[in-house]
Amino acid sequence: MIQCARIFDYLRDLWRQPRVSRGVSLFLIFSFVLAVGCITLNKQGLLPQPLAGLLPSNPFDAIMMAFSLVLAIEVIELIIAISDSVSLAVGKQLEIMGLLLLRETFTDISLLDVRLDASEDYRMLLQIASTAVAGLLLFVMRGLFAKFRYLQWNKDVASYINAKKCVALSLFLFFVAAGVNDLYGILLLGRDPVFFRVFYTSLIFADILLVLGGQYYMPCFHATFRNSGYAVGTLLMRLSFGAPHYLGAALCVFAGFYILALTWAASRFSPEILEGAAVRAA
Repeated sequence: MIQCARIFDYLRDLWRQPRVSRGVSLFLIFSFVLAVGCITLNKQGLLPQPLAGLLPSNPFDAIMMAFSLVLAIEVIELIIAISDSVSLAVGKQLEIMGLLLLRETFTDISLLDVRLDASEDYRMLLQIASTAVAGLLLFVMRGLFAKFRYLQWNKDVASYINAKKCVALSLFLFFVAAGVNDLYGILLLGRDPVFFRVFYTSLIFADILLVLGGQYYMPCFHATFRNSGYAVGTLLMRLSFGAPHYLGAALCVFAGFYILALTWAASRFSPEILEGAAVRAA
């Protein structure tokens, strides 16, 4: 376990170096410009086969790719946050879901004709409105979550911190494997991207591992209930994938409200209050 924690610390420190951050930002810009140029050439029929068959012809797909890369970076930040604090990781989940909803909004906009017809496009406009508003609500709830998030009364013991780092390292390896598999399916097999659906499924199991690890190293009803509730929020967000637009947006917003309510309750009723009530009852 200690060796896994050291490997994770090395990767985390490497990721947080300023030169790496600048390099990632430049990569995002270069990738977006390159994608716009290649898609434009493909739309004009200037690319040779089989390269033309691998690339889309809709310029909005470059925006989808840029959003996907930004989301991939957010996922890495989420994995790193797990070792620092469970609540920090939950905040990253809200950020990721908000960006996913905005990406869905751009996807729907790209399907609209240049000239809108209210009689034909009103359903698509409602879908765009639902995902855009849901993304905005998650942004607001992320800000409220940052205010509600309370300081932990008991510091995590070293063994639990190492256990969280091992879980985070496992998630990082899964992140790489799932990303490579998704790229292979998209480019060579023509499949739809499923990365975030698969990753959120793995995140649910990681949350349960963190709950069980916390119960082992620091048995406390307060922490167990809070972390289990956060796992429920992750599950609700996972259910939004593949759901119809309105239902998916509603599930994301409900998950955000649930996480906010749980965080407020956990900060309102501290471990000391719960333990004091148990002592008085005895």
